[in-house]
Amino acid sequence: MGESAAFAELIAGFRAGNPTSINALCQQYAPYLRAAVRRQLHPRLRTRFDSLDFVQDVWASFLAIPTERYTFDTPEALLAFLNRMAHNRVVEVFRQRFGTQKDDITREQGVSSEDGSDQIRAPVPTASQLVIADEEWDRLRGRFPAGQRMVLELLRDGHSHEDIARLAGVSLSTVNRIVRRLKDFTA
Repeated sequence: MGESAAFAELIAGFRAGNPTSINALCQQYAPYLRAAVRRQLHPRLRTRFDSLDFVQDVWASFLAIPTERYTFDTPEALLAFLNRMAHNRVVEVFRQRFGTQKDDITREQGVSSEDGSDQIRAPVPTASQLVIADEEWDRLRGRFPAGQRMVLELLRDGHSHEDIARLAGVSLSTVNRIVRRLKDFTA
């Protein structure tokens, strides 16, 4: 079967609503459509939009058009039609993001932290920070004898020195000595 006959069969299956033909058509032309979107997408929009979203929008629009409204005699004719649809969709988003004051991308400003850097700190530690802190805590605990580890655990739980002395059954000066020793290890 020649290329034009295979294309005619694919289009006929598409017009008939054959899911296999529709899927084949989408798979065959999706890379070209995605390339067309990428060529036309403004660099400042590339960080905000995925080209696959545009491709899916084009396919949704294309499949919604009644099949009797268009005919494609060649693969090039179909490709030209799909490219035009992609162009129109990209232009529509470009106008929305650059042409209206409400969504104007040129008015957007980056967020920076108080120290002026572009790194914004989360209000809670990250998972890796928690793991590192736990490893450091285990390392520090290992430097103390088993009897003093209870004092460290109570300290970590936020108890006052007086409460720790009472709960651990040791003097306040013992708690203070353990805390000083802990500070020496962390300094």
